[in-house]
Amino acid sequence: MYEYDYVNLRTGGGFFFDNADAAHREIIGERARDGWRFVAAIPTQFTSYGGTKAIDLVFERKVEDESDF
Repeated sequence: MYEYDYVNLRTGGGFFFDNADAAHREIIGERARDGWRFVAAIPTQFTSYGGTKAIDLVFERKVEDESDF
């Protein structure tokens, strides 16, 4: 069985990511060190002209002991 974690990240609303500091890469690297695997980036908010304002970064990791749920 797997458990999932979601991190919401604001993108700035343009057609391209405005996060020049590459915050998404830092988050993915941090989660990987904690045993999470990056699965997907899902757009969650949009501008009126179709730009992406926010995304959810989706992570998963295997649960060794299913009694933890």
